[in-house]
Amino acid sequence: MKCIQRVCLSSVFILFVVLVASVSAQGMKIAVPAIGPEPGTSISKETGRAPFFLVFDEKGNFMEAIQNPARDQSGGISRTVVALLITHDIRLIVAESIGDKMKQALTDHRIDFVIKTGAAADAVKSIIEK
Repeated sequence: MKCIQRVCLSSVFILFVVLVASVSAQGMKIAVPAIGPEPGTSISKETGRAPFFLVFDEKGNFMEAIQNPARDQSGGISRTVVALLITHDIRLIVAESIGDKMKQALTDHRIDFVIKTGAAADAVKSIIEK
């Protein structure tokens, strides 16, 4: 019986290590609410109503532009945006401004945020280079 318990515990531990390693290998993803789909476009003044979220990797490389499904939503914008960020494994958002509800929703889901202005790609690189 003890042998079976050891095998089970060992299997659980190995599975845990593999999962942690795969998450670490993916690196951090950064999202920027932007007015257009290109990395050089300006950061949107409104996070929840930004037309796009631009996704960058931990090195500042542009990965993709995602249309914001909450852009024209009348309510529940913070929930929709945070769900989108979670779906895309975003760990940091770089925005020009973040409202109180959005700040709370991001904090609740352990998504960090930084306030920056200017072009999306430049803002991300300035954070990475620190």
